[in-house]
Amino acid sequence: MAAPQLIRALLLVIAIGLEWVPQTSGDCTLTRTMIEGTNRIFTNRDAASNYELKRAQRVRTGEVLHMVCKDDDIVQTTCTQHRNFSRPFPMRCARPIAPSATIVTDASCSATMYSVGYTIKNRHLELYRACYDRTLVKALFTTHSVFQKSFFPARPCADFTRDGALSQADADSFQPSKVFRSFRQIFGPAQRYIANDRDVIVNRGHLTPSGDYLYSDQMCATFKYINVVPQFKSINDHNWETIERWVRGRISVGGSLRIKTGVQGTLTLPDRQRRQRRVILGANVKNPMPEWLYKVVRTSSNQPHTVFVTYNNIFAASRPNAPSFCRSIPCPMTLVNTAAAGYTFCCNATTFAL
Repeated sequence: MAAPQLIRALLLVIAIGLEWVPQTSGDCTLTRTMIEGTNRIFTNRDAASNYELKRAQRVRTGEVLHMVCKDDDIVQTTCTQHRNFSRPFPMRCARPIAPSATIVTDASCSATMYSVGYTIKNRHLELYRACYDRTLVKALFTTHSVFQKSFFPARPCADFTRDGALSQADADSFQPSKVFRSFRQIFGPAQRYIANDRDVIVNRGHLTPSGDYLYSDQMCATFKYINVVPQFKSINDHNWETIERWVRGRISVGGSLRIKTGVQGTLTLPDRQRRQRRVILGANVKNPMPEWLYKVVRTSSNQPHTVFVTYNNIFAASRPNAPSFCRSIPCPMTLVNTAAAGYTFCCNATTFAL
């Protein structure tokens, strides 16, 4: 066979062989419309057929999603080789299972540890944990994992639940009118910290943020009083949000980070006689405003990554020193250096002990 013919024959064989190589069409795409329009709970089943909450956005070819409404209403959809789902999204149901807060034993919590998640087929599926002091009406810290995602869905809800951890009166202490009244009781009727009883100056600041989740039901599960602390709104809207977004931006495709978010100390402010007064929003020393908020970021294998500490005081006349529990280092991004935005320190992640 002549050389050109041999070459053509070889190319033909290669071409025929390539036609028989199994082709993969890639993963299925969960779009914003699919996710925002679905109120069922995204789950998978492991090798032992136990349900697990789906956390990642990626849906591999052949992967089966078990979409839960309640124990007797679970529908399946599979990512096909054609990059679509065997049962189309979005998927809705009338009354999906609500996220619950279950008390669990956890030596890391000096108060009451709650596991927040869903009970499906008699199995509790956890989203995050919240260490909460029910006597003081004070969230101490939360822990959760955050996974990579390509977009941020609209927040589907904003109704907070008490989960038996605090009274309605305690929950009401976050309301602007109650905050204004508390400041007047602490600092006198001539206090100048809060101008009126209508403006929102203090937020119910999430420790585990809703934005760290992709699926609507999981975002809603963060709206619990055991997961919030009194945080000045401008701080929550500025440096604290910048930190949360920076953390999400550090996650590689298919990866995750482990997060612990908590508080230290009780904020004090001077009264008209320059005496330091503790800022307590509720009755009987309940619902104290934290002085510091911290966020500890660790890798998926639990190695130190980054630590942020933010001063929860919009009335500070100048930048404070770093707290004793933080060995200050340069921050990996630019943060606004004002009291209104929240004076923030970055700490040595290896030595940070909280």
